[in-house]
Amino acid sequence: MIIKDGKVFFRGDFVQKDILIEDGKIVKIGNNISGESIVNAAGKLVLPGLIDPHVHLREPGATEKEDFLTGSKAAIAGGFTTVIDMPNNSPPTTTAEALMKKGELSKKALCNVLFHFGATDDNFEEVKLAHPDSLKIYLGKTTGNMVLRNPGSLEKHYDIFPKDKPIVLHACDHSENEDENLTRTYKTIKAAIALAKSKGRKIHLAHAATKKELALARPFPNVTVEVAPHYLFLSTKDLPALGTKYKVYPPLKSEQKRLMLLSAFEEADCIATDHAPHTLADKEMGAAGFPGLETSLALMLTACNNGILTRSSVIKKMSENPASIFGIPGKGKIEEGFDGDITIVDPKKEWKVKGSELETKCKWSPFEGKTLTGKVYSVIRSGKTVFENYTFI
Repeated sequence: MIIKDGKVFFRGDFVQKDILIEDGKIVKIGNNISGESIVNAAGKLVLPGLIDPHVHLREPGATEKEDFLTGSKAAIAGGFTTVIDMPNNSPPTTTAEALMKKGELSKKALCNVLFHFGATDDNFEEVKLAHPDSLKIYLGKTTGNMVLRNPGSLEKHYDIFPKDKPIVLHACDHSENEDENLTRTYKTIKAAIALAKSKGRKIHLAHAATKKELALARPFPNVTVEVAPHYLFLSTKDLPALGTKYKVYPPLKSEQKRLMLLSAFEEADCIATDHAPHTLADKEMGAAGFPGLETSLALMLTACNNGILTRSSVIKKMSENPASIFGIPGKGKIEEGFDGDITIVDPKKEWKVKGSELETKCKWSPFEGKTLTGKVYSVIRSGKTVFENYTFI
């Protein structure tokens, strides 16, 4: 397969290049590469397959909301060829056996699915047995019941889990009062960072919702932090329009806080959707979370088109950076020897978000009715086209 005439995101910039893929790997990048199986990418952006390090695909335990097939279709339609699934399922992914069973269930997925392993107050031996690539620790309320309650458990996990692998921290408070929420969140983050510094270990802060969270992480090279598009582009001023769908953890912040977070975007290490689908009936009952896989890239590109963000920074935070943070080999770059995971985007394609047309099983979006510019045209996974001309083959 030869991808020709596109603007390729190559070594931090967009350049006119051709890409040759053989046996699922990128084997040559250059100009005027000839061959028989041609993918015409003229007028398109050619990106590394995007990586989302924070998704909830709901299987097992809540497949009425999403499963590995529908969630992976949402990922592919959004340009993601790799996602990392969270452990707060029912049953939770906190034992080696649960991780193995989840891996079996994920074989139906159309994208590459990796897993964060869940930490509890007493599963230290299971962590060793499972030998996961990353560990997720909940220090605040979440969907499910996985919050650490023993004050010494965090330090013990810090000590036992390999220091070169990331521990992902859900460190936010969820009270509706913003001042109370942020006071507790910042206190938790400061304590978690101070402990990580004393242990010399790597941690990753999930779903930062304020500029200060980015600032708290910035001085420490072993601390990385992600932002989610809904905190960049939604605020409490959108609550009336969201109606019963408004609830998310952490809660949406004031418009002033949103603008401050957007202004500090460059301080974030990566973008993560925190794709958390629920049925509309669940949302009416107070379930927290937004679906986001299919709107993330388009929201970011629309902001780039409006001069708010830069394409190179956005794409790096959606590909190369998450691959580096989570140690995913062969992913996140268009380089010779890397996997043939490619996302081709039409940067001028305008489309309106309609939940009924999305691939996610929950069939709604907090960005319903919003017109976005930039849409995934084609997705190639391991050298094979799985999505073309805006649809699945």
